[in-house]
Amino acid sequence: MIAANLAMGLANRRRFQVIAVDFDPQNMLRLHLGGDLSDGHGFVGLFEKAGNWGDALRQDQKSGVVTLPYGQLSTKQTLATDGILAQRPDLLWKPLLRMAAAPDMVVIIDTPPGPSVMTQAILPYADLLLTVLAADTASVVLYGDIASGKTYSEVKSERRRYVINQFDPVSRLGKAIGQGLTDKMGQSLLGKVHRDEHVTEALAMQQSVSGYAPSSRAALDLNLISERVSHYLENLR
Repeated sequence: MIAANLAMGLANRRRFQVIAVDFDPQNMLRLHLGGDLSDGHGFVGLFEKAGNWGDALRQDQKSGVVTLPYGQLSTKQTLATDGILAQRPDLLWKPLLRMAAAPDMVVIIDTPPGPSVMTQAILPYADLLLTVLAADTASVVLYGDIASGKTYSEVKSERRRYVINQFDPVSRLGKAIGQGLTDKMGQSLLGKVHRDEHVTEALAMQQSVSGYAPSSRAALDLNLISERVSHYLENLR
């Protein structure tokens, strides 16, 4: 959800060209951006064929965001692809770096939860690692692992940023954990996205949150995060 709405937010600001890439075999990114659910094309089918990745790009007519879907593979094919990339990670990162080399181009990658071959392949080349955490005890542990370099050590600490998602200020535990994480993260925290029913409604309508309910609390939170990411990227120029 964060990746899709961030892509939308950056595209709307017209300071950058944006391509949103889906590393998740579930192809969830297109659900947030109005993609065709029957379209099985994606970049994973191009590794062995040495196909043109540009052929897999899709532009959503409603949002205007360009996406690079994962595609559709069987479980056996997915495992085989992971095996190939474990040996040849350059088959993934080289095409993505070529895309990102265009002037004012930003490539946003939505990764699946937990470790993956694809995520590991691209981490050394990330200008920004944005980790989405919930206000729960598991996230406290994960943040500690990231901050200490135990997890995602390929990315320098100054390029790590965080978002707290589904923050519920009414929950005493959630509020306490959220405040604790906020104190620890300091300037590396880009914002909190409050728990908001408009998020699930927007997903059901295959729209971004800002497109579906622009005045909702979640939309305002996401817009602020997009602005902060935009400012971060502009400082990299």
